[in-house]
Amino acid sequence: MTSADLAAKAQEASGTDAAKAHQSLTVWILQTGEPLPSDTGNPRPMRAMNLAAALVAAGHKVVLWSSSFYHQEKRHRVPGDARIDVMPGLQVRLVASPGYGRNIGPGRLWDHAVLARNLARALASEDVAPDVGFVGYPPIETAAVMTRWLKLRGVPSMLDVKDQWPTIFTDPLPGPLRPLGRLALAPYFHYGRRAMRDASALSAMASDFLQWAASFAGREVQEMDMVVPLTVPMGQVSADALAEADHWWDAQGVVADGRTRICFVGSHSPAFDIEPVYQAAKALADKDPAYEFVLCGDGANTPAWKARMQGLANVRFPGWVDRAKVESLARRSSAALAPYRNSADFMLSVPNKVIDALALGLPILSPLQGEVTRLITGYDTGLVYGEGTGRTLADRVQELSDQPQRCAEMASNARRLYGERFSFETVYGALVRRMEELAQGARRS
Repeated sequence: MTSADLAAKAQEASGTDAAKAHQSLTVWILQTGEPLPSDTGNPRPMRAMNLAAALVAAGHKVVLWSSSFYHQEKRHRVPGDARIDVMPGLQVRLVASPGYGRNIGPGRLWDHAVLARNLARALASEDVAPDVGFVGYPPIETAAVMTRWLKLRGVPSMLDVKDQWPTIFTDPLPGPLRPLGRLALAPYFHYGRRAMRDASALSAMASDFLQWAASFAGREVQEMDMVVPLTVPMGQVSADALAEADHWWDAQGVVADGRTRICFVGSHSPAFDIEPVYQAAKALADKDPAYEFVLCGDGANTPAWKARMQGLANVRFPGWVDRAKVESLARRSSAALAPYRNSADFMLSVPNKVIDALALGLPILSPLQGEVTRLITGYDTGLVYGEGTGRTLADRVQELSDQPQRCAEMASNARRLYGERFSFETVYGALVRRMEELAQGARRS
C-alpha cells in the first residue's frame, strides 16, 4: 500500500473536522523493525506507517525515525544516515546500524546497541524538539535513548510496548537459573524500566499486555495509557484487482466449489505450531465432502512445513500473496487459521493474524489461550482447539463443515467485532486524539 493510499484511508480515521479543531503538531515516531513508507514495492503497513498516515491526514507533521537496516528483508536501505521526504508533512530519518542475518543471536543485539549509539549522536545535533513523541519498544536501547531525550526537553511521549523484552528471555529459564539470567541481562532490565518510566504514557496491543508493561515499570495503568490493537486499513482493493485475483486462484485449483477450506496467510516462523495442522490435514485427507488447507506466505520454516505435509494433496503452499488475493481467498474459505504457540507474549496479546481474520469476516481457529481465547469464546467468533479443550483442529474443522449456519453466524460476529473494536478508523482515530491530548497537556503545564 502506498503512502497516498494510507493517507486517504487515514483521513477517514482522523476526520477533517478534527484536523481543523486542533493546532498542527510536529510528531516524532521512532519505530525500527518495520516497513517504512519510503520502502520500495508494496510494504504491508504496520504501526509506524499507519500512525504516520493518520497523523498527516489530521493535519500534523511527522518525522519517522528508523534504522537504515530493513529487518524484514535483511538488507540496508541506504549505506548510512539519510533523510527522505516522502510526502508533504512526512519525513523519514534513517539511522545507520550494522544489520544482522538472524532474528535471534548476538548479531541483532550488537545492531541494536550500535543503532542506539548512533541515534543518540543524531539527536545531539537536533536543535528543535517535537511537540510529542511515539516510541516503539523494543528495541530497548533505542527506546531508552529517545524517551530520555524527549523527557529532558519536556516533550511528552507514548511508549508502544509490543514485546515483553527483556523478561521474554528470562522467564523460559528453569527457576533456579532465572536470577542468573536477570543478572546477565541487568542492563536491559534497567533501560527497559527507565524507558517506560520516562514515557508520559504507555500503549500496548491488548489490555493484559498493557497491564504487564505497567507492572514491569512499577506503576498502575494510568488515564493516558491505552490499548492500540495491531489493525490494518480495509477496502483498498479495487474490483478489477479482486477479479484478477479470483482468476489467479481458479488457475491454482483453489476454486469456489463449496468445500471446507481453511486458510493461513503469514510468515512461516517458529511462532506457529504446524503439527496440529498436519494431523488435521492427514485425518481429513480422504473425507467427503472435501477439506483443504491453504498455507500462504513464506519464511524460515517453509522447507520444514512442506516436508511435513509431503504426500497430502489437501494442503497447498501458494507462496506470498498480495491483498487482493488474500481477500479473494477469504471469500472462498470457511475459516482462518491462527496456529500460534502458547508463549507468554502471544497469550497476553491479540496478534495481527487474529485481527486480519476478523476484518475478513472469517471464523478463527486457534489454540492460543489468554486474550485470543477470551475474544473467540466471548464474542463467538471462532473455535479454540488444543490443550484444555478436548478438541483437535480436525474436530473443529469438521464442526464448521457440519454446522454451516453456525459458521455463518461466527463470520457475521467477526465482522461486527472488527467494526466495533478493531477497525482502522476506530483505532487510529483514537490514537491520534490521544497524541493531541498529550501535547496539549504539556502546553498547559
